[in-house]
Amino acid sequence: MSDIKSGELVTQLASPHEVVVVSSVYSTTFPDSLFAYLTQPDLLTQWWPKTAKIDPRVGGAYHLAWPEQNWHLRGNYLKFEPGRQIAFTWKWDHDPEDVTMVIAEFQPLENDGTRLTITHGPYAETPEGQERRQGHIEGWQHFLTRLHETLAGPTP
Repeated sequence: MSDIKSGELVTQLASPHEVVVVSSVYSTTFPDSLFAYLTQPDLLTQWWPKTAKIDPRVGGAYHLAWPEQNWHLRGNYLKFEPGRQIAFTWKWDHDPEDVTMVIAEFQPLENDGTRLTITHGPYAETPEGQERRQGHIEGWQHFLTRLHETLAGPTP
């Protein structure tokens, strides 16, 4: 992997305390291709979970897992518009009280790239809710940087 820092590629946008909004430009990837990296298990597991099971449709379920840590993330798709937008619920098995929603929007750019904007929330105004929010900011920054590295391919 490269020495790229997540803050160089993924920007946290101004947002209220109850949501997280991060954005990143993938300058060489069309929206449909980028969408596939978030919705096709063989592509998704190259940069995010170790395993993924996905039913790619509105109402369909997903299950992302990191077996070594016994982490399981599950939810259902609320919107599924290839190359445009996906929205899904987000719930960790180990924290069933914390259910949030993620919206991923794919904006085509003039140079054939894509701006991916992730909105994640809601978070409570409590210290615990804001700690979860901060953890999700750091997680999105880390993994969206890994997505950049994956799309760039192996370094010589």
